[in-house]
Amino acid sequence: RRDSRPPPMARIGRLTAASAVAVLCMASLALAAYTPVSSNGAPSLRQRVRAAFVPGAKLPGLRAEGKAALCEGRICLTPAAQASPKRFSLSNMLGLKMTAAAPETEVSTGDAMEAYVKDRGGNRPIRKVLIANNGMAATKSILSMRQWAYMELGDEKAIKFVAMATPEDLNANAEFIRLADSFVEVPAGSNKNNYANVDVIIDIAIREGVDAVWPGWGHASENPNLPNTCAKNGIKFIGPTGPVMYVLGDKIAANILAQTAKVPSIPWLGSF
Repeated sequence: RRDSRPPPMARIGRLTAASAVAVLCMASLALAAYTPVSSNGAPSLRQRVRAAFVPGAKLPGLRAEGKAALCEGRICLTPAAQASPKRFSLSNMLGLKMTAAAPETEVSTGDAMEAYVKDRGGNRPIRKVLIANNGMAATKSILSMRQWAYMELGDEKAIKFVAMATPEDLNANAEFIRLADSFVEVPAGSNKNNYANVDVIIDIAIREGVDAVWPGWGHASENPNLPNTCAKNGIKFIGPTGPVMYVLGDKIAANILAQTAKVPSIPWLGSF
Protein backbone atom coordinates (compact mmCIF):
# COMPACT_ATOMS: atom_id res chain seq x y z
CA ARG A 1 0.00 0.00 0.00
CA ARG A 2 1.31 3.41 -0.95
CA ASP A 3 2.17 5.70 1.99
CA SER A 4 0.41 9.07 1.52
CA ARG A 5 2.17 10.70 4.45
CA PRO A 6 4.85 13.33 3.73
CA PRO A 7 8.52 12.29 3.85
CA PRO A 8 10.11 11.96 7.34
CA MET A 9 12.21 15.13 6.93
CA ALA A 10 9.12 17.13 6.00
CA ARG A 11 7.30 15.83 9.10
CA ILE A 12 10.29 16.79 11.26
CA GLY A 13 10.30 20.28 9.72
CA ARG A 14 6.61 20.72 10.49
CA LEU A 15 7.08 19.58 14.09
CA THR A 16 10.00 21.98 14.53
CA ALA A 17 7.94 24.91 13.19
CA ALA A 18 4.99 23.98 15.41
CA SER A 19 7.26 23.77 18.44
CA ALA A 20 8.70 27.22 17.71
CA VAL A 21 5.20 28.72 17.46
CA ALA A 22 4.20 27.08 20.75
CA VAL A 23 7.29 28.47 22.53
CA LEU A 24 6.55 31.99 21.22
CA CYS A 25 2.94 31.77 22.40
CA MET A 26 4.01 30.63 25.88
CA ALA A 27 6.56 33.45 26.09
CA SER A 28 3.90 36.01 25.09
CA LEU A 29 1.50 34.70 27.74
CA ALA A 30 4.24 34.82 30.36
CA LEU A 31 5.07 38.42 29.47
CA ALA A 32 1.39 39.39 29.62
CA ALA A 33 0.94 37.72 33.02
CA TYR A 34 4.08 39.24 34.53
CA THR A 35 3.61 42.87 35.59
CA PRO A 36 6.66 44.20 37.42
CA VAL A 37 6.04 47.18 39.69
CA SER A 38 8.48 50.08 39.51
CA SER A 39 9.76 51.24 42.90
CA ASN A 40 9.25 54.92 42.08
CA GLY A 41 5.80 54.52 40.56
CA ALA A 42 7.05 55.14 36.99
CA PRO A 43 5.78 52.95 34.16
CA SER A 44 7.59 49.61 33.99
CA LEU A 45 9.46 48.36 30.95
CA ARG A 46 6.66 45.88 30.26
CA GLN A 47 4.06 48.68 30.35
CA ARG A 48 6.12 50.75 27.96
CA VAL A 49 6.50 47.86 25.50
CA ARG A 50 2.78 47.06 25.77
CA ALA A 51 1.86 50.68 25.13
CA ALA A 52 4.12 50.70 22.10
CA PHE A 53 2.68 47.57 20.46
CA VAL A 54 -0.81 46.83 21.88
CA PRO A 55 -3.66 48.95 20.40
CA GLY A 56 -5.65 50.70 23.10
CA ALA A 57 -3.06 50.13 25.82
CA LYS A 58 -2.36 53.11 28.05
CA LEU A 59 0.95 54.18 29.46
CA PRO A 60 0.70 55.51 33.05
CA GLY A 61 2.41 58.79 33.62
CA LEU A 62 2.77 59.58 29.90
CA ARG A 63 3.55 63.23 29.40
CA ALA A 64 2.29 64.92 26.25
CA GLU A 65 5.28 67.21 25.90
CA GLY A 66 8.06 65.81 23.72
CA LYS A 67 6.72 62.26 23.96
CA ALA A 68 4.70 59.80 21.90
CA ALA A 69 1.01 59.32 22.53
CA LEU A 70 -1.58 56.74 21.47
CA CYS A 71 -3.97 58.01 18.79
CA GLU A 72 -6.85 55.63 18.07
CA GLY A 73 -4.86 52.58 19.03
CA ARG A 74 -1.61 53.54 17.29
CA ILE A 75 1.52 55.42 18.31
CA CYS A 76 1.75 58.99 17.11
CA LEU A 77 3.80 62.04 17.98
CA THR A 78 2.30 64.94 19.86
CA PRO A 79 2.75 68.45 18.40
CA ALA A 80 5.49 69.14 20.93
CA ALA A 81 7.32 65.99 19.89
CA GLN A 82 6.95 66.80 16.21
CA ALA A 83 8.48 70.22 16.77
CA SER A 84 11.34 68.75 18.80
CA PRO A 85 14.73 68.57 17.04
CA LYS A 86 15.35 65.20 18.64
CA ARG A 87 14.85 61.93 16.82
CA PHE A 88 11.92 59.76 17.97
CA SER A 89 12.50 56.04 18.23
CA LEU A 90 11.33 53.03 20.19
CA SER A 91 14.29 53.48 22.54
CA ASN A 92 12.94 56.92 23.45
CA MET A 93 9.48 55.41 24.02
CA LEU A 94 11.01 52.90 26.42
CA GLY A 95 12.63 55.67 28.43
CA LEU A 96 16.18 55.16 27.20
CA LYS A 97 18.59 58.02 26.55
CA MET A 98 17.40 60.39 23.85
CA THR A 99 20.10 61.77 21.58
CA ALA A 100 19.87 64.67 19.18
CA ALA A 101 19.87 63.74 15.52
CA ALA A 102 23.20 64.35 13.85
CA PRO A 103 23.00 66.97 11.12
CA GLU A 104 23.09 65.39 7.70
CA THR A 105 25.79 66.86 5.53
CA GLU A 106 26.04 66.10 1.85
CA VAL A 107 29.50 65.38 0.50
CA SER A 108 29.88 65.64 -3.25
CA THR A 109 31.58 62.86 -5.16
CA GLY A 110 34.28 65.28 -6.27
CA ASP A 111 35.09 66.20 -2.69
CA ALA A 112 35.11 62.53 -1.69
CA MET A 113 37.50 61.70 -4.51
CA GLU A 114 39.76 64.64 -3.61
CA ALA A 115 39.83 63.58 0.04
CA TYR A 116 40.50 59.94 -0.85
CA VAL A 117 43.49 60.84 -3.02
CA LYS A 118 44.86 63.38 -0.55
CA ASP A 119 44.63 60.97 2.40
CA ARG A 120 46.81 58.52 0.49
CA GLY A 121 49.47 61.02 -0.47
CA GLY A 122 48.28 61.54 -4.04
CA ASN A 123 47.61 64.76 -5.89
CA ARG A 124 45.75 63.70 -9.02
CA PRO A 125 42.18 62.39 -8.84
CA ILE A 126 41.09 60.25 -11.79
CA ARG A 127 37.49 60.99 -12.72
CA LYS A 128 37.38 60.02 -16.39
CA VAL A 129 39.00 56.95 -17.96
CA LEU A 130 39.37 55.90 -21.58
CA ILE A 131 38.98 52.14 -22.01
CA ALA A 132 41.42 51.34 -24.85
CA ASN A 133 40.16 47.78 -25.24
CA ASN A 134 37.03 45.80 -26.00
CA GLY A 135 35.24 42.59 -25.18
CA MET A 136 35.68 40.89 -21.83
CA ALA A 137 38.67 43.05 -20.84
CA ALA A 138 36.66 46.25 -21.20
CA THR A 139 33.59 44.80 -19.49
CA LYS A 140 35.52 43.52 -16.47
CA SER A 141 37.45 46.75 -16.07
CA ILE A 142 34.33 48.92 -15.99
CA LEU A 143 32.50 46.62 -13.57
CA SER A 144 35.52 46.33 -11.26
CA MET A 145 36.19 50.07 -11.13
CA ARG A 146 32.51 50.83 -10.58
CA GLN A 147 32.45 48.37 -7.69
CA TRP A 148 35.57 49.98 -6.21
CA ALA A 149 34.05 53.46 -6.53
CA TYR A 150 30.89 52.32 -4.75
CA MET A 151 32.77 50.58 -1.93
CA GLU A 152 35.29 53.38 -1.36
CA LEU A 153 33.39 56.53 -2.32
CA GLY A 154 29.76 55.49 -2.03
CA ASP A 155 29.04 56.31 -5.68
CA GLU A 156 29.51 53.84 -8.51
CA LYS A 157 29.32 56.71 -11.00
CA ALA A 158 32.24 58.58 -9.42
CA ILE A 159 34.39 57.61 -12.42
CA LYS A 160 33.18 58.19 -15.97
CA PHE A 161 34.16 55.74 -18.70
CA VAL A 162 34.70 56.43 -22.40
CA ALA A 163 34.76 53.35 -24.60
CA MET A 164 36.25 52.79 -28.05
CA ALA A 165 33.87 50.89 -30.32
CA THR A 166 34.38 49.48 -33.79
CA PRO A 167 31.43 48.95 -36.16
CA GLU A 168 31.68 45.24 -35.36
CA ASP A 169 31.31 45.95 -31.63
CA LEU A 170 28.33 48.22 -32.28
CA ASN A 171 26.60 45.66 -34.49
CA ALA A 172 27.11 43.02 -31.80
CA ASN A 173 25.61 45.35 -29.15
CA ALA A 174 28.68 44.65 -27.02
CA GLU A 175 28.16 44.76 -23.26
CA PHE A 176 31.08 47.10 -22.57
CA ILE A 177 29.54 49.78 -24.82
CA ARG A 178 26.31 49.71 -22.83
CA LEU A 179 28.21 49.85 -19.55
CA ALA A 180 30.30 52.87 -20.56
CA ASP A 181 29.06 56.42 -20.05
CA SER A 182 29.95 57.30 -23.66
CA PHE A 183 31.79 55.82 -26.61
CA VAL A 184 33.77 56.92 -29.65
CA GLU A 185 33.50 54.95 -32.87
CA VAL A 186 36.86 53.86 -34.29
CA PRO A 187 37.77 52.31 -37.66
CA ALA A 188 36.88 48.70 -38.34
CA GLY A 189 39.20 45.89 -39.29
CA SER A 190 42.47 44.78 -37.74
CA ASN A 191 43.41 46.08 -34.29
CA LYS A 192 46.19 48.14 -35.84
CA ASN A 193 43.33 50.40 -37.01
CA ASN A 194 41.81 50.80 -33.56
CA TYR A 195 42.72 49.23 -30.21
CA ALA A 196 46.40 48.71 -31.02
CA ASN A 197 46.82 52.09 -32.70
CA VAL A 198 48.59 54.43 -30.25
CA ASP A 199 47.84 57.54 -32.34
CA VAL A 200 44.11 56.77 -32.38
CA ILE A 201 44.06 56.13 -28.62
CA ILE A 202 45.92 59.34 -27.77
CA ASP A 203 43.78 61.43 -30.14
CA ILE A 204 40.58 60.18 -28.48
CA ALA A 205 42.04 60.64 -24.98
CA ILE A 206 42.91 64.28 -25.70
CA ARG A 207 39.61 65.10 -27.42
CA GLU A 208 37.53 63.48 -24.66
CA GLY A 209 39.56 65.13 -21.88
CA VAL A 210 40.17 61.92 -19.94
CA ASP A 211 42.42 61.74 -16.90
CA ALA A 212 43.73 58.24 -17.60
CA VAL A 213 43.93 55.46 -20.18
CA TRP A 214 43.32 51.81 -19.27
CA PRO A 215 44.83 49.49 -21.93
CA GLY A 216 43.61 46.13 -20.65
CA TRP A 217 45.50 43.19 -22.10
CA GLY A 218 46.61 42.50 -25.64
CA HIS A 219 46.29 45.19 -28.33
CA ALA A 220 48.44 48.21 -27.28
CA SER A 221 48.87 47.16 -23.65
CA GLU A 222 52.46 45.97 -24.26
CA ASN A 223 53.51 48.84 -26.51
CA PRO A 224 55.90 51.20 -24.63
CA ASN A 225 54.92 54.04 -26.96
CA LEU A 226 51.49 54.23 -25.33
CA PRO A 227 52.61 55.05 -21.74
CA ASN A 228 55.37 57.32 -23.08
CA THR A 229 52.95 59.28 -25.27
CA CYS A 230 50.39 59.46 -22.46
CA ALA A 231 53.03 60.95 -20.16
CA LYS A 232 53.97 63.57 -22.76
CA ASN A 233 50.33 64.69 -22.97
CA GLY A 234 49.73 64.76 -19.23
CA ILE A 235 47.53 61.67 -19.24
CA LYS A 236 47.93 58.93 -16.65
CA PHE A 237 48.60 55.45 -18.02
CA ILE A 238 47.08 52.75 -15.82
CA GLY A 239 49.92 50.25 -16.08
CA PRO A 240 53.72 50.03 -16.05
CA THR A 241 55.91 52.85 -17.30
CA GLY A 242 57.56 52.82 -20.72
CA PRO A 243 61.05 51.78 -19.53
CA VAL A 244 59.66 48.90 -17.50
CA MET A 245 57.55 47.78 -20.43
CA TYR A 246 60.59 47.93 -22.73
CA VAL A 247 62.45 45.50 -20.48
CA LEU A 248 59.62 43.14 -19.56
CA GLY A 249 58.23 43.11 -23.09
CA ASP A 250 61.37 41.36 -24.29
CA LYS A 251 61.58 37.82 -22.92
CA ILE A 252 65.39 37.63 -23.00
CA ALA A 253 65.78 41.04 -21.33
CA ALA A 254 63.15 40.06 -18.75
CA ASN A 255 65.06 36.88 -17.85
CA ILE A 256 68.37 38.75 -17.54
CA LEU A 257 66.70 41.38 -15.34
CA ALA A 258 65.19 38.70 -13.10
CA GLN A 259 68.53 36.90 -12.70
CA THR A 260 70.28 40.21 -11.97
CA ALA A 261 67.73 40.88 -9.23
CA LYS A 262 68.41 37.38 -7.79
CA VAL A 263 64.93 36.17 -8.64
CA PRO A 264 64.85 32.33 -8.89
CA SER A 265 64.65 31.49 -12.59
CA ILE A 266 64.52 28.38 -14.75
CA PRO A 267 67.91 27.83 -16.42
CA TRP A 268 68.08 28.84 -20.07
CA LEU A 269 70.80 29.36 -22.70
CA GLY A 270 71.72 32.76 -21.28
CA SER A 271 72.41 31.21 -17.87
CA PHE A 272 75.64 29.53 -19.02
